[in-house]
Amino acid sequence: MIEPGTTDVAGPLVGLRVLELGHWVAGPAVGGVLADWGAEVVKVEPSGGDPMRHLFAPSAGAAVNSPAFSAVNRGKLSIELDLADVDHRERFEQLLVESDVLVTNFRPGALIRLGLDPDEVRARHPRLVYCSVTAYGWEGDDREQAGYDLAGFYARAGVLHQLTPVGSSPSPYMNGVGDTFTSMSAVAGVLAAIHKRQATGEGSFVEASLLRTGMWSMAGEISLAANGGRPRPVADRTASPTPLFNTYRAADDRWFVLVGVEADRHLPSVLAAIGHPELRHDERFADARSVRRNCRPFIAVLDGAFATKTLDEWAEVFAEHDVWWAPVQSLSQVAEDPQAVATGAWIELEGDRGRTIDAPIRFDHVTRHVVPDAPDVGSDTDRLLRRLRADTPRSGDEEGNH
Repeated sequence: MIEPGTTDVAGPLVGLRVLELGHWVAGPAVGGVLADWGAEVVKVEPSGGDPMRHLFAPSAGAAVNSPAFSAVNRGKLSIELDLADVDHRERFEQLLVESDVLVTNFRPGALIRLGLDPDEVRARHPRLVYCSVTAYGWEGDDREQAGYDLAGFYARAGVLHQLTPVGSSPSPYMNGVGDTFTSMSAVAGVLAAIHKRQATGEGSFVEASLLRTGMWSMAGEISLAANGGRPRPVADRTASPTPLFNTYRAADDRWFVLVGVEADRHLPSVLAAIGHPELRHDERFADARSVRRNCRPFIAVLDGAFATKTLDEWAEVFAEHDVWWAPVQSLSQVAEDPQAVATGAWIELEGDRGRTIDAPIRFDHVTRHVVPDAPDVGSDTDRLLRRLRADTPRSGDEEGNH
């Protein structure tokens, strides 16, 4: 087995130039992953910067970027441009000339008003990969509606409904989850378009939306409903028809999940672990079908058993009996999870600005350690403008360089 690397190396996208016109999470997270993988990402910001910079900051008026902002903007360059200004629009156009990819999560109408209609931009820059992340896509009556992932991903795509137990009220879920799912889908689209360009020399228009990603995340359930089926609603845990795929509480008030997806296979292990292998001979619990029919009494048996030991004690028992499970961890517990550390999940920001989570894909077993923080607003404006004056258009560059 190859041992994990410990040296920071250039990522696989070194040489790729990305121009990002985005704010909040969904768009910047696309550029963030590309930057993590070695691309040069130039973030275009208005005066004052992306409003995400100070949202969720540890304290009011914090001088450094918020952790949420750093997570999706580290390692980028920043240029301040007012795209309502003709001169600044010209500078943006010059940046497009030298870019391989444009990433934006502005709404379609705003992009068109700025002269950034995808067809027109690609006519001017045929090699460009134009990546648009929206709430609801570029067609349809609702394409201009504001989204955020609570609206486009959770609510409208049905995710929130499926997360809400019958009889309960839907609760807003943590922002950013649908954004990051959508951004990674967009990253995949960008890389596919780059691959196509290597073969054809032509760029592409790449779309990703919160709505479509949310629907795809539940393709099985939604497809079932679309074809006349009845997806199973979320039940209270005490009435779950799949007791071996359910949540339980240990004696120390810590929760965990059983993940016995194949009930007939996992049932003997769970019964042995709780010290009641004889229940296999109880006709109510003899097999998966019986357990489903008698889910309430079976869950009551498991609840009583699991209340007798701490979670750490159960961990040892589960290991002995090959029971599939996982702890339900708080965010602070995730932050200290040794398995996450072992897989290279954490990286340090330069200048002792704390740590953040690396992009979830690692290459060649190499773990990154220290990376630049997100840039200050406009910190690279002068340098980039000097480069634009010095550079010539790259339209004749060899495609193999990217």
